[in-house]
Amino acid sequence: MPESSGSGYTKHSVAGQEVPVLYGMPLQINGYLGSFRVLVQQKNREIELAKAMNLASGGIDIILDLGRNPVIGRERVPPGYFAPAGDSDRLHQALEEIPSLVGQFDKPLYVQYKPDICAHGERGITGCTRCLDVCPAEALSSLVGRIEVDPYLCHGVGSCAAVCPTGAIHYRFPNLGHSLDSLRRIIAAFLEQAETSPSILLYEGEHGGPQLAERVDTLPADIIPWRIEEVGATGLELWLSAIAYGAQSVLIMTTDETPHSTVSALQSQVRLVSILLDGLELGAERVRLVGLDQLNPISGTANGGSVRVVKPASYGGIDEKRVVLRFATEHLATGLASDIDHISLPSGSPFGSVQVDAQTCTLCMGCVSVCPAGAIGDDKAKPRLTFVESNCVQCGICQQACPEDSISLVPRLLLDSEHRMHHQTLNEEAPFCCIDCGKPFTTQSMISKMEEKLSGHRMFQGDAL
Repeated sequence: MPESSGSGYTKHSVAGQEVPVLYGMPLQINGYLGSFRVLVQQKNREIELAKAMNLASGGIDIILDLGRNPVIGRERVPPGYFAPAGDSDRLHQALEEIPSLVGQFDKPLYVQYKPDICAHGERGITGCTRCLDVCPAEALSSLVGRIEVDPYLCHGVGSCAAVCPTGAIHYRFPNLGHSLDSLRRIIAAFLEQAETSPSILLYEGEHGGPQLAERVDTLPADIIPWRIEEVGATGLELWLSAIAYGAQSVLIMTTDETPHSTVSALQSQVRLVSILLDGLELGAERVRLVGLDQLNPISGTANGGSVRVVKPASYGGIDEKRVVLRFATEHLATGLASDIDHISLPSGSPFGSVQVDAQTCTLCMGCVSVCPAGAIGDDKAKPRLTFVESNCVQCGICQQACPEDSISLVPRLLLDSEHRMHHQTLNEEAPFCCIDCGKPFTTQSMISKMEEKLSGHRMFQGDAL
């Protein structure tokens, strides 16, 4: 007979062992292997499962969720959580794996975070949320203007690193510099031996590797398979560098195991790189997502017209994302025949400028104090707003901070690298001097704005204003 407990559960004898059983509706599951917290609805009260069962550890080690609709619905669930969702094969796999999860385990720390270059938020204003939007494991959270990475939930999918405009979140190993050097050497070795340029096939080893191994003998001769940890961790800087090093194209192989959020992020990045390559007259379709059955090389005229040929670049060993992007775009723009000075980009792109309405801007410098990338600056000698376009990541914090709504974002890639790194003047004014001591302390536009605000106040009428 089941033995009842005062804590809301009963004990059943199973295979000679007393097993506690608690009946209720699971409301919430948080945590990871060895430290799950389960909240259960029992009648008219909420119960924390570990406490109700008097578990000494205070948490649940492993969870097998047999519901048709799993409590945790993420694309990448926490380690130690199994939810077959009615799939008998997945249930069998879980039952085989669970007994092995006993003891101590080391979990890799996949990504590293540099808060000093993060454009997520400043002074209560939210800017870039690209990494938060793409994480399939919900391992990222916002905390006082910065991003917090939960290493226990992170699966190392890498989409966060790919979409981060500054490189604040990046893969620990292999780092970008190591990947660039490896890629450059592989392409250079191929170019020495062949008359054609190679296509680089990016694939991940766990799922893509075994599938590719079955087809490797049938691949076109100009395709170089290049194994990476996660296809989602690659982005503009690696793809553009591959083209700059002499690759004909970059093929990114996805599988059925690739999270939908990762595929969506990759598609967005591919659209952006296509616009860039098209604007550089290098062919819009030289980077694309492929499945195993689509492994064909891309001709140099895939966009329906001729493309430029660029001498292979030699840069490498650089572990800073923005610097790599600058080197890649500089090199690919070399020899561009057309007289275009910039490439217009869609909203949300990591490159661009800002426009300031000089008629409404009072040079209050609020935008300067919140710009996380150091793109907007001031002049200590006089009222002047400056801008360095190469630093701007289009996070929009300056636009939100402006009390006069004078700032608008202009997503684009300025092709003149020297101009892009030069301090431009967005707005400037002669200083307004104190009428008593003559010391400059503000601008005429600021005084005019104050007069406008106070003009309707009864204490500031006539000569009082």
